[in-house]
Amino acid sequence: MSKVAQIIYAGLGGHGSVAFSLIDSDVNKEWTPIMGCYGIEPMTPAYVDLCISRQIPYAYFGVKPKRTWMAWPKIFLWLRENAPDAIILHTISALFPCKLYSALQGIPLIVVEHQPNALKRPSEWMFSHLAMYLASNIVVLTADYMGELRDKLGSKYVSEKVSIIPNGINTSKFRPKKILAQNTGKVIVGMAARFTATKRQDVLIEAIKELKSRCPNTDWRLTLAGDGETLSSIKKKVRSLGLYDSIEFAGNLGEDALCHWFSELDFYLQASEGETLSTAILQAMSCGKPIVASDVPGIRNLLCSQNNCGITVAGQEGSGFAEAIIKLTNNPGLSCAIGKSGRRVVEEKYSQQQMFVKYKELL
Repeated sequence: MSKVAQIIYAGLGGHGSVAFSLIDSDVNKEWTPIMGCYGIEPMTPAYVDLCISRQIPYAYFGVKPKRTWMAWPKIFLWLRENAPDAIILHTISALFPCKLYSALQGIPLIVVEHQPNALKRPSEWMFSHLAMYLASNIVVLTADYMGELRDKLGSKYVSEKVSIIPNGINTSKFRPKKILAQNTGKVIVGMAARFTATKRQDVLIEAIKELKSRCPNTDWRLTLAGDGETLSSIKKKVRSLGLYDSIEFAGNLGEDALCHWFSELDFYLQASEGETLSTAILQAMSCGKPIVASDVPGIRNLLCSQNNCGITVAGQEGSGFAEAIIKLTNNPGLSCAIGKSGRRVVEEKYSQQQMFVKYKELL
């Protein structure tokens, strides 16, 4: 049995979903997991609960913005104390202490590239360059991402180190649920994501304003799950537009609460400036939800190339999202077909069992 350390971003996001899906899909208990949570946000309570319920030793490494290096000695000491046989690093800015430990102990270090290439800052590209040199292996989530990385790194790209392993979803937990008869005058849409500059919850607020103007007899409701640095400005926008009765802020949701949250939606929305392979979209697909999302890299290739898994909207304007939502509302047959197609694609290509097998083979 191998002891595997995973290091994820402390705030709620795709890192945690992938890391805990890897643990949950290890049905034969081939790994002994430990978890490190690292970042400027407090450790998400849902992650604490997951670690405690699964008896996973964990540690939190809090840092201040632009001073992430101050936690590196603590991460190294934590690794030395727990003596893992392998490291899976989901947050690349913790590369150096992980590399130092892996080199001293002769164990594999796998770096997972989660950040969309189109949105990387120069410092993040620096870590991508270094990871190609320092890591044992690099995991990317899609073939498109691999091509982008190869083009950007040029001669420094080492093809033998790079593997494609898509994120995996617990399809038994995130599944379509029987919905009781609904009041057809009410439509609930939602987005689950951290509140950051690249996640465009503001676009969805504009969409609700447009929907209420164009279809005033429908009770339009938007629910936003998550937390982050732009939450206060988003709330301010909602207040300024007088939309508080139509928009709910659900906060950070644990996995069980998130499953229930998805079950209440009529449609799932994702307004974003770029994605790698969105866990939230995959979860929505697994739940059989029709999807409307931004037409950007990381979303377009998932929804449009996979046989009608959603509607993509060009530009970052609420009117485009409103138009697509009205189209789905007025066409239940199309909505049903999109939901079924998404569920099928996740079962065939993005289950957590398939993800675990690929990581195990890599190690």
